[in-house]
Amino acid sequence: MNKKVSTYILAEMAASHEGKPRLGLTIIEGAAEAKADGILLQIIDLDSYIIPADQDYAEIKECYLTWEDWSGLIDRANSLGLDVWANVYDMESARFCKNQKVKGYKLHAANLENEELVREVVKAEKEIAISAGGMEENEIDKVIQLIYSEDEKADIHLMYGLQNFPTNPEGINLNFVKRLSEKYGVHFGYQDHSEPTSDASTFLPVLFMVSGASIIEKHITHDRSLKGEDFEAALNPDEFGEFVKNIRIIDGMLNKDPNEVSADELVYRQYKSLMKVVSGTKIRAGDTFSTDNLSVMRAKKGEVDGKRIESLLGKKSEFDYEKFEPLKRGELVRTGIFITARLKSQGLPLKVIKPIEGRPMIDWMIDRLKRLNINPLVLMTSTNSQDDPLVEAAERNGIPCFRGSEDDVLVWIRDCARQYDVDLIISATADDPLKEPLLAEQLINLYLDEGYDFCEMEGVPNGCECYGLKRMAVEKACEMEASDDTEIWGPYFREAGVFKCEVISITDPRIRRPEYRVTVDTQEDFDLMTRIFNALLAQKEDFDIFDICRFLDDNPELSALNADVQQRAAPKAEFREGPSGKRA
Repeated sequence: MNKKVSTYILAEMAASHEGKPRLGLTIIEGAAEAKADGILLQIIDLDSYIIPADQDYAEIKECYLTWEDWSGLIDRANSLGLDVWANVYDMESARFCKNQKVKGYKLHAANLENEELVREVVKAEKEIAISAGGMEENEIDKVIQLIYSEDEKADIHLMYGLQNFPTNPEGINLNFVKRLSEKYGVHFGYQDHSEPTSDASTFLPVLFMVSGASIIEKHITHDRSLKGEDFEAALNPDEFGEFVKNIRIIDGMLNKDPNEVSADELVYRQYKSLMKVVSGTKIRAGDTFSTDNLSVMRAKKGEVDGKRIESLLGKKSEFDYEKFEPLKRGELVRTGIFITARLKSQGLPLKVIKPIEGRPMIDWMIDRLKRLNINPLVLMTSTNSQDDPLVEAAERNGIPCFRGSEDDVLVWIRDCARQYDVDLIISATADDPLKEPLLAEQLINLYLDEGYDFCEMEGVPNGCECYGLKRMAVEKACEMEASDDTEIWGPYFREAGVFKCEVISITDPRIRRPEYRVTVDTQEDFDLMTRIFNALLAQKEDFDIFDICRFLDDNPELSALNADVQQRAAPKAEFREGPSGKRA
């Protein structure tokens, strides 16, 4: 069953206010802090509700509040974002509530035969909750018919519960209220009066939820240990907060799309990725792979997933291996990571070498990409002398540097791929020091599974994504492009109409944050980047995209630092006419 809605949680104050407005305010504030959806107030006019000779008169009078008191409580509840429901017991209280901001009315089972009161409530044109516990079916039939005779569009909720303080679970008949809900075509809910610390206090509301209940009503008090009015089934505000939290967890489970993959499911799936192809015997470069010299074993730092063993059989090894050594990714596809960097910028000057935590920003990025253990990892820049500090950065970090023409970045990529003889290029720009290695792995796996010419990502923070390029596609794009300025080269693949382009959509709810910007083009971007590094490096040096998103989620004021920065639009690609004019 997929409910597609959140359960409405109604906190019932009943007489827990003990006739003290200040106590009522405390309980309302507790319900709001606990994140209840609404507060149910038990409103009566003493002179209209009970005769002085009744044995309960003195006790009820002790808990009596004036209209002025109720107005104040209703106003406070509304100001805190709580819906107000009025449990009215007499005509005067119903008329009073018509002039108050209330979402709905509740009619107690004891008042359902009071047709005058029922009609008065219907006239208010609000939602109506009928307390059906202890009612016979013919009695419920009668009141439902009465309501619809007054207003055929009335919004009715059939509420079930036994107000025995506490409720005995064995006495609950869930199927009764479910059948009536289907019979009348109305929503149903559950009024819980279980002993607060019992298991039933949790499992009965959950049982009703999974059976389709749209409202769960639960008593709330200020301090149950004081044993005040209506304490027997009431939760303290902190307990109510935990109750709400648990209900929302169950809501999330019931509302999931059948095709949705949860974050925990994704984590669990990673266990199968621990199985890698390893050498079963000593292997030398040039040896032919076979079932005799390859095995699939658990190897956390392996590079070739076990499922790819079939594609290796019959091929010759590119590398030497000792027994039980994980195979290198290069046996499947020659892959390189190319970082594009220039010190010339339309935005923040010299941004890629600005220091963060005592190191140039580019150094942090190189460290992150080294986690992939892909060789070559190349820093690409121009031949302009202004970019000489980037050559020093490559040397400082122990990686090669490739230098190309001033502006034609697409040609840089082509020529660098030729020089290092790679087939698949993982492209990253130095403006993005938080490029995520885990995402780059997805680019490689998709290439091995389906192949592509150009692949990009959507759904993650701007600046964490990488791009995948097939070398032969880059060669063709260079033949087709008609501009010497290809700093932004994506359109040459997307708009050409001849390339197989793929988009990896990131659905993991922990990191799907397209609204976050963690690229550096302005001072505001750099300020945010500095804050991220300062905070996360204090926790661990190898922080990842999950840590980044969690940090920004917990500190929304930080993502506002660069929320107004506009991403520079990509220019339209310029293509040559016809196949002539190939670049040298």
